[in-house]
Amino acid sequence: MEWASESGAVRRHRIGGERRDGPAAAQQPEREALAPEPLADACGGGARTRKRSGEGSGGGARRGTGTGLSEARAALGLALYLLALRALVQLSLRQLVLRGAAVGHQGEFDAHQARDYLEHITSIGPRTTGSPENEILTVHYLLEQIKLIEAQSNSLHKISVDVQRPTGSFSIDFLGGFTSYYDNITNVVVKLEPRDGAQHAVLANCHFDSVANSPGASDDAVSCSVMLEVLRVLSTSSEALHHAVIFLFNGAEENVLQASHGFITQHPWASLVRAFINLEAAGVGGKELVFQTGPENPWLVQAYVSAAKHPFASVVAQEVFQSGIIPSDTDFRIYRDFGNIPGIDLAFIENGYIYHTKYDTADRILTDSIQRAGDNILAVLKYLATSDMLASSSKYQHGNMVFFDVLGLFVIAYPSRVGSIINYMVVMAVVLYLGRKLLHPKYKTATYTKDFFCGLGITLISWFTSLVTVLIIAVFISLIGQSLSWYNHFYVSVCLYGTAAVAKIIFIHTLAKRFYYVINFIYLAKSTKRTMLSLTLVCTVTFLLVCSGTFFPYSSSSASPKPKRVFLQHTTRTFHDLDGNVAKRDSGVWINGFDYTGMSHITPHIPEINDTVRADCEENAPLCGFPWYLPVHFLIRKNWYLPAPEVSPREPAHFRLVSKEQTPWDSIKLTFEATGPSHMSFYVRTHKGATLSQWSLGNGTPVTSKGGDYFVFYSHGLQASTWHFWIEVQVLEEQPEGMVTVAIAAHYFSGEDKRSSQLDALREKFPDWTFPSAWVCTYNLFVF
Repeated sequence: MEWASESGAVRRHRIGGERRDGPAAAQQPEREALAPEPLADACGGGARTRKRSGEGSGGGARRGTGTGLSEARAALGLALYLLALRALVQLSLRQLVLRGAAVGHQGEFDAHQARDYLEHITSIGPRTTGSPENEILTVHYLLEQIKLIEAQSNSLHKISVDVQRPTGSFSIDFLGGFTSYYDNITNVVVKLEPRDGAQHAVLANCHFDSVANSPGASDDAVSCSVMLEVLRVLSTSSEALHHAVIFLFNGAEENVLQASHGFITQHPWASLVRAFINLEAAGVGGKELVFQTGPENPWLVQAYVSAAKHPFASVVAQEVFQSGIIPSDTDFRIYRDFGNIPGIDLAFIENGYIYHTKYDTADRILTDSIQRAGDNILAVLKYLATSDMLASSSKYQHGNMVFFDVLGLFVIAYPSRVGSIINYMVVMAVVLYLGRKLLHPKYKTATYTKDFFCGLGITLISWFTSLVTVLIIAVFISLIGQSLSWYNHFYVSVCLYGTAAVAKIIFIHTLAKRFYYVINFIYLAKSTKRTMLSLTLVCTVTFLLVCSGTFFPYSSSSASPKPKRVFLQHTTRTFHDLDGNVAKRDSGVWINGFDYTGMSHITPHIPEINDTVRADCEENAPLCGFPWYLPVHFLIRKNWYLPAPEVSPREPAHFRLVSKEQTPWDSIKLTFEATGPSHMSFYVRTHKGATLSQWSLGNGTPVTSKGGDYFVFYSHGLQASTWHFWIEVQVLEEQPEGMVTVAIAAHYFSGEDKRSSQLDALREKFPDWTFPSAWVCTYNLFVF
């Protein structure tokens, strides 16, 4: 090591001096040799030092060579370490099933049977709520398969089936806050219980509906297929259950969690549920990740860790998801917030670029992924259905859990209070260790203290400069039009950002070593700083790589082109004035790009989409006067409005004011009625001097969206009655332009009304690597 060779040189120099001049003459040089001579009085100060006798250019060259070799060895070792770690992470992601499945054996999950269910469901096509594909064909197939399973079931068990058609309303703070109303949507509910019945149940939830224009294999047909097969295995088992297992196949999750709300707030079996497992997707295939648990109830996490055959979980994913950074949500929120029930949220996360596109097909989901998910769900449900803790789960509602996967081999879980104790102990140990060193007579000098804090400062500087470097690279990549160019291959992102971060940390470390440390130094101070920097580097990169094993599959891991998602709405807009007359009417194809790069990669292929047709915001209309399907206007930077002929749906939407009356508490009550397609959006903006005090939606208290407008999401099943609702406006000051502006948009997601010749022609111009999701809609605005 470098410090040992330099100490030897000092000793040789001292001994030589003693031989020439005697002990007395040697005392002064010895004191000089032991005293450190910093290059400056502070970190980074001007360079100055004294050259010692016997120190020449040859010695400096040898030291430079030694330093270079030391840095080269460190860099090589670090590179090998990172490659090995990345290989382990990649192996973990690819290793789906750690043992051969006993396919076809009694009591075992059969992935081939589940795949048969999956292929039948996806062959129906896109299954939007309210469409015949969702409400008739899929429901009929599920009931048919459940009937066959019931015929094969063991006499120890009892199977009950119910088709629920709930109607209800609720408000949610998702996407900035809005209110949802649903009418006659569909739930298929199956209860498997002991022959004598059960007072407690565990719920398994999936949804069979899909977004428009997507077959929805991963989101979420594969989960429903897994649940069908789990139901078959449990029902044919000769092992008795202690509690019931309720399988909820819900038909309106993509309508922002409506069907789960209908079940948990209205179904009679909901009162039996003590815990739940929600099966979701944020990608296509791969491992299913536990990314949410709770609230509290650490016993549920322990149950998963104990029972799951191939556990895969991350509390980091939970923290990120629940922070709101990702604009997504699942039925987990509904059961937690409206049912006060603890649960586990699982999702497939690999190949997230296919999620919600036409490429989400059954053939892209590996059979091993299905087998892995089935093994886990079957084992956990069986564990909970025979657990004594399920019946009294409320007694175990204390504290949260820290849990994480270790390279796909196993999951470590412990209470968060234990994690806090460990953190405090580590901090205390570090403080005590460093404090002891600082107070030790040998190191109780201003130089040692200064060196220690300089080492700490260098560590922080290396972190900060690495972050700045990565941000600069990201901005540069965006400016040259190559945003997300690393999306096809994970290693490109590592080369772009990971290498830059590591190189910057090593660079700062090298500068500090070259320009701050001197030949004679306090070894402990230097070794402490070197250790701190090395550990910082290794731990930082280790953390990033292990986390990438959790999150990067969400975005990529395939060499195929990644589709750019674009939404095309052929719409006709009609604006009415205060007197009910048409003030403005236009029609066009409204275009939104939902990728970070927007339309920059697409517009060169379609010249008519350019800045001359950028969508102008209607300042006096809620949400800029456009038919937003969801209140995501704040997420979109640019959109376009390409002129096109008017649309004429065969079943047009109707909206009218039924009554306007003064209330005894001096507010104006406006009652409306509306009919239309399965999906509609209602918007409200109050004028100056007016406030929206209450309405007949949600819990009665109006909820604003981002920007201050009110947004209501409406949907219905195959058939529904006229939608009646009212709003109450408190007028503090009369205004000549009225008190409130309302608008309603009707979205046609299924049938012939969803298409137009202009949409078809425009969609054909999009490159093959895009996914243009298109439908027809109308927009009507009124002032009262």
